[in-house]
Amino acid sequence: MAVSDNTSITLLERIRDPGNHDAWERFAAFCQPVICRYARRLGCNAAMCQDVVQETLVDLVRIMATFRYDPAHGRFRSFLYQIVRRRVCNAWRRQARYQTLDPSDLAGHAVAPEQRPDSWETEWQRQVAIEALELLRQRVEATSFEAFHADIVLGEPVANICARLDLQPNAFYQIRHRLGAALRRIVVSIESDVEVPHGP
Repeated sequence: MAVSDNTSITLLERIRDPGNHDAWERFAAFCQPVICRYARRLGCNAAMCQDVVQETLVDLVRIMATFRYDPAHGRFRSFLYQIVRRRVCNAWRRQARYQTLDPSDLAGHAVAPEQRPDSWETEWQRQVAIEALELLRQRVEATSFEAFHADIVLGEPVANICARLDLQPNAFYQIRHRLGAALRRIVVSIESDVEVPHGP
């Protein structure tokens, strides 16, 4: 999902237009992995996850044309979570109709997913991090990114990174500082783009 550092019209603003296919593709590219991973956490199989994704996007096409962001009601991700939670519940109800399941078999899955909003938040933040790291990778020199990734993602010891990439420790720490700041800016840009429309 390509996001500029200076987004004047956010992605949420652009998807108010159901005909803006580019915006919807970008939005789906960000949200689909979040929805799928969350549904998986609640026990959905691959087919159920796909249904949840498709039904959520259909709901959003209908809703977003008149959607107005109100910070008093929480973040967009919380609004989206409510839709996904409802769709996961529906997927489990359909599953129960086609199989011989005791209703108690659904306990801990979609019957009470509101008890697991932390899982949704975890998956949302994970996707932001994935997108941010990919954008950072595209913008910086390959060796610098490899050193930074090995440090913050893989947890490789600094001495090993410096030896493997032929870096002086001082150079490594400069890379860590510079790319860390760049990554934070990218994260802010992504979160603004997928959560805060600038329209009325």
